[in-house]
Amino acid sequence: MKRYTQRQLKNLVALGAAVDVTDATDRNAIPCYYRKIGYSKGVYGLNGLLLQSDGGQLYAVCARTTAIFLF
Repeated sequence: MKRYTQRQLKNLVALGAAVDVTDATDRNAIPCYYRKIGYSKGVYGLNGLLLQSDGGQLYAVCARTTAIFLF
């Protein structure tokens, strides 16, 4: 997996290249089959995640929330 900064993940969402799933509380927010292609790490652990579905759509978790641990 590639390491990203939180700013890079937020820029992907702002450009429309990724869908923001930061506030997702269940796994139904994204397709069943996905793979983790990147992460963002801070002082206290993971604070971001970049996922890709089988169709090529990108999904980003841009903050340290429970969504990181769901996916």
